[in-house]
Amino acid sequence: MDKIQDYNQIRNAIAAVKAHRKGLLTNFFIGESRCNLLITKGLLHIVDFNQCVFILHEDHHFYHIYYISTDIDALSESFEKIFSQYQSFIWVIDIIGIDNHLLSSLCEQHGFEKYVSLTRMSRIKNISLSQESDSRVKYATIAEEEQIVELLENHFDKYSEQIPVREEITEWIKGNRIITITEQSRVIGFIIFEINGVTSFLRYWFTHPEYRDRKIGSALLRRFFHECRYTKRQLFWVIDTNNNAIARYKHYGFEFEQMYDQVMIKKI
Repeated sequence: MDKIQDYNQIRNAIAAVKAHRKGLLTNFFIGESRCNLLITKGLLHIVDFNQCVFILHEDHHFYHIYYISTDIDALSESFEKIFSQYQSFIWVIDIIGIDNHLLSSLCEQHGFEKYVSLTRMSRIKNISLSQESDSRVKYATIAEEEQIVELLENHFDKYSEQIPVREEITEWIKGNRIITITEQSRVIGFIIFEINGVTSFLRYWFTHPEYRDRKIGSALLRRFFHECRYTKRQLFWVIDTNNNAIARYKHYGFEFEQMYDQVMIKKI
């Protein structure tokens, strides 16, 4: 396992796998900017088995494992090699696609268990919403950063929800990509989102459990829609068993896509 020093190592690894001209099978979805941040913090590693390369993201006490492989046979062989070399790690893998059954079965053969399943939802056409302002909703400030970090750590699932590092929170605050509601300087709700061209991505939507039934979530979501009013597509991932959130999303015009993320875990 080698620590990645430069994003070009990832580029070159992908190019080397493609050079075999046997195909490309991957779940590597981390963007370049986030990769560079994780590289700076020393959290990305690489293991190269020629026809299959693993990118490992060190996160708390476990590793997210991403594969870049020529095909499923090369992936299976490389699973055997890496898990025999590193037997004391907890591994988390995201199997992303329209049909995940074959890859999920392969992971189960190598000791993974299904942890949680997510489905992507999106809204293409912008439905008409009231634009009345809510004075409680505002852009997050650097003074609120510590609270947001703690809320993410304490209320979100570290295995399935890709908890951001502090530096990402800082950048999102500076870019007005976090909106909050506070009460007596306490953050009681927030939304974190990103905009990429004509697509917006809702990353995290949170209302503190002590402040439910005060329309905090709906106020934040309406502000998110306003912030993303010039985008044509709004999307996010939702845990399949979160029926309350799914019902609210459907109320605002979101629909399920045929894109799934099966999160699996391999414990010691």
